[in-house]
Amino acid sequence: MLDKSTNFVANPQHIIHQLPAGLIQGDTRTELFGCRKTKRVFVLSNGQTVSFKNLNQPLKALILQKMLADEKAMLDLRHLAVDDALENFAFCVFGSADAYADFDEKGNLKEGDNFICGKKNCTCYTWASKKISVDGNELTPREIEIVQLFASDLADKQIADLLHISVSTLNSHKSNIFDKFSVNSKSGLTRKAIEQKIVQ
Repeated sequence: MLDKSTNFVANPQHIIHQLPAGLIQGDTRTELFGCRKTKRVFVLSNGQTVSFKNLNQPLKALILQKMLADEKAMLDLRHLAVDDALENFAFCVFGSADAYADFDEKGNLKEGDNFICGKKNCTCYTWASKKISVDGNELTPREIEIVQLFASDLADKQIADLLHISVSTLNSHKSNIFDKFSVNSKSGLTRKAIEQKIVQ
C-alpha cells in the first residue's frame, strides 16, 4: 500500500520502506543520488533516472549558485573543469538516495543530505553547503571523524592515538557525542549513525 502524502510503502501494521523521492511516475520532485563506485551523480524524477549531465538547466543553475556561494567548496574543487566540479559538488552535498527530495515540485533547491561521500581525503563535510546532523543536532567535522572511528572495531586508546589526543579528551568528545545522539553506548551510536547515514 502506498501513502502518496508521505511516500511510504507500508502494511497496516508498520512501515516497511521509505521510497526515494521521484521514484514513482507522477512524483515530480527531483532526487539526486551518487554512485559510490564511479562517483557519478544521477537524477530521479517522475519515475525516470537520467545522468547528472541531463539535469535540466534551471535546476543545475541552482546547484551552481550554491557551489559558487561556498568558498571552501570552491577552493577544494578549483582544480576541476566547471562541469566536473559541479557534479563533484552535487555528489558530496546531495549524494544520498532518500525520501527527502533535493528539489521540490516547484524546483526549489533544498538543504544537502546527511551524506558522507567516502572519497579519500575529501573534506566536503567542512563546506558551508554541507551540514551533517543527528536528530537535528549538527555535528562538527571533528565529531564526524570520531563517530566514524567509533563505528570501527578500534579500541578507545587506538582511536585517541589516531587522533593524537588523550583518552581523557576522547572521553569528553564521547560524552558530547552520546548526548547529541541520545545514546549511551558505541553500539547504539553506530546503529543510529547508520540509520541517519552518517556512517555508510
